[in-house]
Amino acid sequence: MNSIEQIKDKYRVKERKLLYSYNKGYIGKNVYEVTLNDGSVKYSEQILKNNRRGDAVIIIPLTDEGKFVIIIESRPNVEDTVAVEFPAGMVDPGEDYIDAAKRELEEETGYVSDDLEELEWHYQDQGCSGAVIKTFIARNCKKLSTQHLDETECIDSLEMTYEEVQEMIKNNEIADSGSRLAFMTYTLKKERKI
Repeated sequence: MNSIEQIKDKYRVKERKLLYSYNKGYIGKNVYEVTLNDGSVKYSEQILKNNRRGDAVIIIPLTDEGKFVIIIESRPNVEDTVAVEFPAGMVDPGEDYIDAAKRELEEETGYVSDDLEELEWHYQDQGCSGAVIKTFIARNCKKLSTQHLDETECIDSLEMTYEEVQEMIKNNEIADSGSRLAFMTYTLKKERKI
């Protein structure tokens, strides 16, 4: 019986050849011909954001009172055109993930924290992207400034209890997969199940 590592090695990319690249605007893509270690050849499309992989952070902000800071943001591509989620954003070129988390937290909410801990990381969509998303918990958040939004962002923030966040997830009022995964990971770690 093959081990997981033996099977994974069979499907690793041996050679990657760029066939086509489209990088105009915010969303672009690269198309590759890839040869796997087992000799099979396939085509792979890779989504790019701002001409790069699109690494990002999600932040679970917690106040001294144990409340979560949630944002409400205009999201024209979803059915309701508005989303309730945790603060998040892209990592700038050369920026460390934790620095990006601190920056995005303050930009989107006006809250700051010097007590950030990485909870988990995952791929955004491994079928068509190599973007790494890292989730951080930000403890002892304090509202120290106003938001510093990009010109395209429309965001408000509010504080909620654990039970309120849980109820909103249960009712699909928080439907963002990254926020749901972040909250689930937070809950499992809080309950010492992972």
